[in-house]
Order: sequence, then structure tokens, then C-alpha cells
Amino acid sequence: MGPLRGWELPPWSQAPKADALSQALYLLLLGSLPWALATAPCKEEEYPVGSECCPKCSPGYRVKEACGELTGTVCAPCDPGTYTAHLNGLSECLQCRMCDPAMALVTRQKCSRTENTVCACAQGHFCISENEDDCVECRPHTPCKPGQRVVARGTEQRDTMCEDCPPGTFSPNGTLEQCQPWTMCSGPFQREAHAGTSSSDVTCSSWGPPLMSSFLGIFVLLVLISLCFWMKRRRQHERSTKPRTFQQVPQAPPDVTTVAMEETASMPPAGV
Repeated sequence: MGPLRGWELPPWSQAPKADALSQALYLLLLGSLPWALATAPCKEEEYPVGSECCPKCSPGYRVKEACGELTGTVCAPCDPGTYTAHLNGLSECLQCRMCDPAMALVTRQKCSRTENTVCACAQGHFCISENEDDCVECRPHTPCKPGQRVVARGTEQRDTMCEDCPPGTFSPNGTLEQCQPWTMCSGPFQREAHAGTSSSDVTCSSWGPPLMSSFLGIFVLLVLISLCFWMKRRRQHERSTKPRTFQQVPQAPPDVTTVAMEETASMPPAGV
């Protein structure tokens, strides 16, 4: 291969006057440039070994022995717990990932010789950092506060969405999808004791002060007592106006026993 165009060595008669060191560096540069341009990189399915290019191993395998002048690359399968996902020139397979429960990660897909473990978020968490389909970091779903409703429940990909309850409604614990309307104190003898808030309902009570309830109880008691007296007097009146009847009791004959006298002979007086 001749010198490249534009890099021709000028005749020594035209060479710039310089010291010996500058000329040596100039000649070294001219000599190394053709060698660098002549060296081609390895193909995509090959990997460099010294000055040679060896075939890569298939996914799920690693290089056990590099290729030689007359032999190809010797590959070995990955051991359990290790993998290679692409064509490679690795001497050791990659270690499978472990899904850490302390980070709220669970295993979605187990590791194989050709694929790494795929992790996902545990229930009640969503992913905030992922690598392709593999989640790296999870965070718990944000609970809605009392006085808020759940617009959209959290999933593995997004957090919970909350919204404040509109006026006239409430949500006591923030778990409802629809806020509940306040109770209307519209019943007989009802009044509003405590106003409703976004997190609590209206409290109703009986109409009137507590003294009214006491008076009502006393009134009912007096009515019952009066009723009892009235019924008692009525019975007495009925007894007094009812005609009296007498029943003559037959007299029993006197318990007299008559003894008959026996006739006896006249006895002479004593001494006759």
C-alpha cells in the first residue's frame, strides 16, 4: 500500500530544515497511519481476542474457551442463578437479580438462562423507577384524607388520585369514591345540633330544650294518675247506686228433744 494522497513524503531536498528529533516523530506518524487505517473492527457477532476476532456465544451461554487459528469459540451454558440475554463474549454469566421484599418488590418473572428476573411492586404500592419492564423502586399508595373522595384508586403504575368533597357532602375516612350528602334534620320535633363538615355528618336532636321533655313526661304521668282516680271513683259510684237485695235465711227449728213420760203405779207412802 502506497502513501495516501496528501501524505506523500516530499523529496529530502524540499524537507523542512529541522533537528533530528522532529524528523523522527514525523516519520513515525507517517508509518503508523496506514497500519491504523488497515486494522478493521470485529463484526457485531464477534468479539476481539488480541488481534483476532472470535465468534460470540449465544444467549444463555458464556465463553469457556476462546477461538484459535483452527478452532472456534467453545461455549458453556450458564449456571442456575445466572444468565446472558444477548450474543456475548463473556467468560462468566451475569448474576440474576433478587426482588427485595424490604423494598416492596415481588417477583413477576423468574430468572432463566436467557432472561433476568423481572420485579414488580407489591400490592398497595406503585413503581416510581423502572428499567424497561422491570421495576426498580416502589412507593406506597397515598391514602386520601378525611374530607376527600377517591377519584382513581392506585395501581402498579400510578398513585391514588384524591379530590376534596364538595360543599354539603362529607367523607369520614377518605376511602369513599363518592362523598355522602349531609343528613337533613327535617323530621318532627328535630333540629340541627351540630353543623356538618367535609369529614363529618350533621348531628340532629329532638326539638326544644331538655326541660320540654321533662314537662312532657310529668304531663303523661299526671294523666295516668288522673285516669286511675277516675276509674276508682267510677267503681265506687256504681257500687253506691246499685239496689240492695236481701235474702231471707230460713230459721232452723230449735234443737229440742221431747222425752215421753212413762206411767208408773202409785206407790203407797212410806210407812203404810
